[in-house]
Amino acid sequence: MRKIEYVILHHSATQPVMNESDKTGRKLAEAICRRSRIHWGKEFPLYKCDYHFLVGPEGDIFKGQDVALPSWHATNYRVNLHSIGICFLGNFQTGTMKKAQFESGVNLIRKLLHEYEIPIKNVLRHKDVVSDITGRANSTLCPGKNFPFISMLSEVSEEVFADITPSYPYYKEIAFLKKHGIVKGTDGEFRPNALATREEVALIAYRILSKLLN
Repeated sequence: MRKIEYVILHHSATQPVMNESDKTGRKLAEAICRRSRIHWGKEFPLYKCDYHFLVGPEGDIFKGQDVALPSWHATNYRVNLHSIGICFLGNFQTGTMKKAQFESGVNLIRKLLHEYEIPIKNVLRHKDVVSDITGRANSTLCPGKNFPFISMLSEVSEEVFADITPSYPYYKEIAFLKKHGIVKGTDGEFRPNALATREEVALIAYRILSKLLN
């Protein structure tokens, strides 16, 4: 079994389903995997799909490549060898994710992190990965500007934030603020030593007032 260190999140950059009869996205998922097999099948006979899992708009999870095998999804050879690729069906550069798809994705990611002991900091968007082609990150828009990455990390994490442990002096206070949506962090981290901008302070004040007035 290969060593798995990362979970990489993608979108299909398509409509979430193949056609009106494809309610769950199964046909689209099958088409994506079929295209992958055509591209890589001759060189790698066991190749099934560019993604290990595909998550449909209604929350259905479709299996692609065997997790025991790498797939070529992250544009980085080493990351490909040591990662699981998850594709959310839809175009999140222009559209938004449905609640069922979001919740199913959260449950899947949480399960994978637990099973393979992957730290939450190693859950990345495709665009976060340094491309072997360009030598830099942000070489792609995937999984799109509307992909709910921060919200997803927040739901997945069983910690307050990835960089805040129970030994931190204000752990309980930060946990309370996070639970009530007052602070949300950045990329799953609280970053306690970073200076807050005026915008961030104003936003926190607004959230507190909204809670008090509702």
